[in-house]
Amino acid sequence: MKKTLLLQMIISISLLLSCPQVHFAATDADKGRPIVEEQIWKLEEAYFTSLYNADHDAVLVLVHEQFLGWPDVVSKPLDRQGSSDFMKKAFSKPLPCSLKFVREGIRVIGDVALTQYILSTRCSDVTGAAEERSSRITHTWVKRGSAWKLLGGMSIGIER
Repeated sequence: MKKTLLLQMIISISLLLSCPQVHFAATDADKGRPIVEEQIWKLEEAYFTSLYNADHDAVLVLVHEQFLGWPDVVSKPLDRQGSSDFMKKAFSKPLPCSLKFVREGIRVIGDVALTQYILSTRCSDVTGAAEERSSRITHTWVKRGSAWKLLGGMSIGIER
């Protein structure tokens, strides 16, 4: 029994060490977070900052050509072109908003990353009145070459 368990452990460790898809993330000694995870979080913030600034080109640079996403305000999933059309209509000009990201979870496995977080926005209208909104967001990122691209996502508005 002990020999079988030991053999299984040796095989498992050997497979783990020989598997090219498994990457051990380097860590940022100052923050104690994996560098790759922090890169993905910065991409999330860049995506929404560019979106609310109506910088459509900056958003689309981050989006994979095979993108599929489902914003909570549309009735069905959108491909990259549908997402571009939606974004240009919904964010036709910069919106004076503050954005708050609450990181809830991230998983990075090789060249795939999954994020889950809450995005809260506070936007002012022309009268100065503020509208607040929060959404749960899930995004999937894939690495192509040296760049991470947003492959898919989904959001749902939540009560505050």
